[in-house]
Amino acid sequence: MQMKTTLVRQVALTSILACVAINAHADVDTTFYGSLRLGVDYVDAGRDLDAVNGRDFLSRVGAKAETEITDTVKGIAVIEYGMVGSDGINFEQNDRPGFRQLYVGLDTSMGLFTFGSQTLLFHKYVRSGYFSDANDTLRQGAIRDDDLLQWVLSKDNFQIAASAQFEGQDGDSVDQYQIAGQYALAALKLQGAWVADTQGEQQGNLYGLRGWVDVTEQITLSAFYHLAEADFDLYSGNASGNLVVQNEEGSKIGGVTKCNGEKRYTAGLYGRWSSGANKVHARYGINDCELSGDVQSYKVEYVRNLNKNMQMWTAYELLDSERSRRPVTGDDMSAWQVGVRYDF
Repeated sequence: MQMKTTLVRQVALTSILACVAINAHADVDTTFYGSLRLGVDYVDAGRDLDAVNGRDFLSRVGAKAETEITDTVKGIAVIEYGMVGSDGINFEQNDRPGFRQLYVGLDTSMGLFTFGSQTLLFHKYVRSGYFSDANDTLRQGAIRDDDLLQWVLSKDNFQIAASAQFEGQDGDSVDQYQIAGQYALAALKLQGAWVADTQGEQQGNLYGLRGWVDVTEQITLSAFYHLAEADFDLYSGNASGNLVVQNEEGSKIGGVTKCNGEKRYTAGLYGRWSSGANKVHARYGINDCELSGDVQSYKVEYVRNLNKNMQMWTAYELLDSERSRRPVTGDDMSAWQVGVRYDF
């Protein structure tokens, strides 16, 4: 009965999104979109259980609608679901889609205003992934959250943004504030973001900076720095990305351990080379906790674009941790992956 119920939900979701896109009212411009990202990986955690595993790399489907309200105001709405299974790793037959984004907004001359479940400003400006699996290791913060009111204004070479979160009847009307900005000029782009945790007794701050420079038409360099205060506990940070294994009970074990309650920073250097249909990505990163020590990451990836909608990639990542930061498996993890991405 459970399998039948989840299958019905998936069919209903797909039908609704398709019907919205096809049968939209004449004055509503609706787009149905998707991105399928499937492949295999092998995470080496030094266990007998380690094996090649087919998996999903954050596939998603969604619909975006726009309608003109006045000559200078446009209404927008977005709904998006992820297709990865409930374990956050595998693409599972008959498993229900996972909710990703749901928001409404107004696009005006004073900026874009949105409210709902959406991508956090900190992620958009200083945290978004460099690699095809879209889930980089060694980052602070999180990707998305709920009940967010966000504002973004673009003006010439500048972009400024702010947000506030109103989640839960927990005594805190505003759970966090975020402010972000960007300056772009020719081959240079500078980005920054700040998160203020106003929830609960532990109320700290998270800061982030990132820069980009196009050295040539083929070579791009980037660097980032995230700093979380010891009492910032809104998001645990120190992301393990896709360097995750499951034990016999099905619980997940990340290759990067947490150090909540400690001052911690994450920094990295990234480079990209591209020529025709070929790209090579490389990154070095370090996550350092004030008391527990550090974890270093080395990752390289090759991408081959088959056309404008489809690409294949292969990547390898190696962690190098101080003994005090190693996971419960006892050894540093490494991983290789092969994947295919199709956007529509």
